Amino acid sequence: MDRIYYITLLLDFYGELLTEKQRQVMSGYYFDDCSLNEIAEEHSITRQAVQDMIKRSEKLLEQYENKLMLVDKYLYRVKLKDEIIREIEAHMEKGSEALLHIKALVEHITD
Repeated sequence: MDRIYYITLLLDFYGELLTEKQRQVMSGYYFDDCSLNEIAEEHSITRQAVQDMIKRSEKLLEQYENKLMLVDKYLYRVKLKDEIIREIEAHMEKGSEALLHIKALVEHITD
């Protein structure tokens, strides 16, 4: 899995457990595509401090995931949903309203 995608998932699930400043720095770096220098300037800290905060925050998020496994469980549900949809589509007869309804329900599992 792409590291950036994984970190953004960790932020989605555990971001509220970080301090406000950690959240702002991580959000700027991962969601807003800001450079280290831009973040440093915005928060009146050094580029090295930003880099250190990102590394510490990533490590903290990974520790939360190792204990709670919320991202892992979410990714497993997404995988199962995709498999169910493939099976439904493979067995769906043209115009089968029941299977279309089931497929629509399954697609909302991870929304």
